[in-house]
Formats: sequence, structure tokens, C-alpha cells
Amino acid sequence: MMEAAVEKHQPRETAMQRLARHSGALFVALLRLAALAAIMLPVMLASMLTVDIPVYVFDRFVGDAIASRPSNWLSRGLFIMAFVPLIVILFSRRFGGDEASRAVTAAWGLAAVAVFAELSYLAPVLESSDLPSVRFTIAFTASAMAAQYVAASVYDVARGGGRWWRAPLFGALGGYFIGGLIYFPAIYLGTGAPWFNWMIGSFSINSVLAFGFLATYWLLRKPLRPRGGFGGR
Repeated sequence: MMEAAVEKHQPRETAMQRLARHSGALFVALLRLAALAAIMLPVMLASMLTVDIPVYVFDRFVGDAIASRPSNWLSRGLFIMAFVPLIVILFSRRFGGDEASRAVTAAWGLAAVAVFAELSYLAPVLESSDLPSVRFTIAFTASAMAAQYVAASVYDVARGGGRWWRAPLFGALGGYFIGGLIYFPAIYLGTGAPWFNWMIGSFSINSVLAFGFLATYWLLRKPLRPRGGFGGR
């Protein structure tokens, strides 16, 4: 004779247990966000501290045309900042575009605090000529932030289908395109500088970085497998 099935009930979660579970999840999420922002922060600060140092290595590829030389606009800081969208794409692969965007916001917040603290410390010895113009500061910050947000968003949209290289390449190129589209007109429009040619040159250099990044992305595909149901090959 078959025994009657006994219905088993899971114990109901109490309000305190639910609060503890949500608080623990929030703490883990904040800790992860802080860790992601901390990875980006040194790169961003290095970029800000070297933004006025020209890079001459690419001048040899444009001949004798002085106005076309990348050293007119390309600095170490800009070159270093070009690597941040690539880092953001790796964050997006692992944690999703929303969390990568939150890490970008947190990193810029920490960078602003660090820069303000440094300026406050150096204020007695600084002169007005030592500081970048308001126009440059706004253009640099806005273009860099836009490039990082766009890289995360485009990657998130393009992931999960097609060839493995499509999402990281489109994300990087999209971020570089929007960043340059903001940066060069904001700084050079109305100055008489050939900023459109410089913008094309900047995108060309950054495109080389984007294609070179694919090798790193391919190597990290397995260690950075998407979590939480996110797509990506």
C-alpha cells in the first residue's frame, strides 16, 4: 500500500531574516562597486596628472606638415584615458553594462575628491597659469565620461550574438567616436585650429587601440565569463 505523500512547507522567512539578506546583498554590491572603481581610479588620475605632456611618437607618420602633427593635441593624459573605455568593456562583460556605468560614476566621484584634495594642498604654491582652463576641464571630463558610458552601453547591446569580437570592437569604437565628437569641437571650435583633422587622427589612433584590445579580450574571455545571466561569447 502506497503511503500518502506528505506535503512539506518551507519555513517562512521572517522580516529580520529578509532585512539581513538584503543588507548582505547590498554590502556585497557596494564592495564590488568600490573595487571596480578602485581599479579605474589610478588610470584616471595618471591621465589627469599628465594631460599637459605632449606625445611626439606619432609625428613621424605625418611628414613635415606641422599643423597635422598629433603632438599638437595628443598628450600622455589623453592617451592614458583612452584605455579606460577598454577597462569598462571588461567590467561590462563580467557584471553587465549597468554595473559598469555605476563603476564609472563612482570612479569619477573619487577622482574629483582626489583632485580637489590635491589642489587644496598645493594652493599656496599654485599660480593661475598652472591650472587648465575651465573650457578644457569641462571638455576633457565630459568627453572622457561620455566615451566610457557609451562603450559600456554599446557593448551591452551588441553582446550575446554574432562573432565574439563584435561587441568589444563596436563598444570601443563607439566610445572613441563619441568622446572625440565632444572633445575636439568643445576645445578648438572657433580657434582656427584644424580640429576636424585632429579629430580624425585621434579616432585613427584609438581605432588601433580598439583592434589591439581584441587580443586581450580574447585571452580574458574565460576568466571573465559573464555572470548573472548576461550574454557574451
